[in-house]
Amino acid sequence: MQREADQAHALRLFGLRFERRRVEQQYRRWHVDTVIPFARIGYVGSIPSWTMVLVATVVLEPDAAGDAAWWIFAWVLTLVVLTTLTYVTALRLTVLPLAAAANCAAGFLIVWLLSDLLLTNELRQTQAGVMTAGLIVVMFFGFAIFRLPAGIAMLGVTPYVAFGTSRLVGDYQAGDLNAVETASLAAAQWIAYTGCLMVCVVIEIVDRRAFIKDQIIDTQQRELHNSRETIRRYVPRPVFEHIVQGDIVGIDVPVRRRVTVMFADLVGFTALADRVDAEVLTQVVNDYMTAMSEVVDEHGGIVNEFAGDGLMALFGAPDAMAAEDQAVSAVLAAQAMQARLPALDQMWHRLGVTEPMRTRIGIDAGVLSVGSFGSEGRMTYTAIGMHTNIAARLQAASEPGQILLSESIWFLVKDAIDCEPRGEVNCKGVHYPVRAFSPVRAFSPVRAGEEQRPEPDAPSVLTRVDSFVSSARRTFLGRSEVEGQASS
Repeated sequence: MQREADQAHALRLFGLRFERRRVEQQYRRWHVDTVIPFARIGYVGSIPSWTMVLVATVVLEPDAAGDAAWWIFAWVLTLVVLTTLTYVTALRLTVLPLAAAANCAAGFLIVWLLSDLLLTNELRQTQAGVMTAGLIVVMFFGFAIFRLPAGIAMLGVTPYVAFGTSRLVGDYQAGDLNAVETASLAAAQWIAYTGCLMVCVVIEIVDRRAFIKDQIIDTQQRELHNSRETIRRYVPRPVFEHIVQGDIVGIDVPVRRRVTVMFADLVGFTALADRVDAEVLTQVVNDYMTAMSEVVDEHGGIVNEFAGDGLMALFGAPDAMAAEDQAVSAVLAAQAMQARLPALDQMWHRLGVTEPMRTRIGIDAGVLSVGSFGSEGRMTYTAIGMHTNIAARLQAASEPGQILLSESIWFLVKDAIDCEPRGEVNCKGVHYPVRAFSPVRAFSPVRAGEEQRPEPDAPSVLTRVDSFVSSARRTFLGRSEVEGQASS
């Protein structure tokens, strides 16, 4: 046990082992993933080399071609199979042992072919020199190309190098090589062996450092992703995208911009808070805010503020939008928000909320100061100005389940959405009463490529004419009143 501990300590000193076992295991898995491409390169790169050996055998040694061709052809097929196995996910852990075994087999094969089968008509010195050169090439693959760990590489290389040296010693004992030739060739084999082993160790150290850098990068990326997700939850999505992209013009510094403002409030929330538990109340608020935010986002707006059971939404910021599109999108979003409440009521009924919930919505549009407001420690992206106040007052003056629009909104949406006048609303801080309107239904234009089909209960021609006349009268009377007020 003490010897193993000393060996492990020595490996850690040389950078060949991590102190923590869990980190070492993670490195082994990472190393296998990085070795697979190099194993494929080693196999694929060996196939042309062995094919050339086969061609050279047929051309230069036709007498030995019959015996050697089958072995070389079989080995090429083995390399093809080994290359294919690297693509099998279930066999990933066998890549390193198979690469070491393949290199060992290649070393024995090259010694046997060059010593006993090929070059038989050449001098023994020539055969031994070519065999040594072949071993050096195979060693290079075993130690460097396959990127095997030093221990596994030594198990795959040492046997055939020792076998090649034993053949040199046998030739010396048989008198085919003298002492100088034997020592020189054997020294060349083991010097190459030592050099390639050192290269393998260096590659192992470099891989471990690369693994540490990858772990640091992965950790930083996870932290960055978590930070971005956290920021995204606290700021509207379009604002978040501008911040991430570095485009903070009009976000950091407030600018004057024409936007549409919506205020929505959940009716009866205060009374509900006295009847249900805090956990149920939290669930109701989160469900409501999530559903309303999704609707606003689907219609191109942003929810920039939550206040208790109410919210404030902007259309036309931070991304510019035409005034008519802002207003229509805001009204359609308000109608969709009202339509989502019945489904939420069914969910809340299971929590003990028996009374159906309703929401009040007010919408106005105008030029506001839009941007980041607050302190150096915390900023909020919002809009400030008179029209924000008007939208809030319209929301407070509306009935439960009602949507109130200012006159400026009505002028923008009247061609797309039917509205009814709802009188005037006195807004605190505004020196004139604000005419209010309430949407009746939305106009759904037919998209290009779709066939327009009549509704089952389509109104008659006379009914449509009466509706048109009534709408024209309302428009004319509304304009007359405005002109009368202007002249007075």
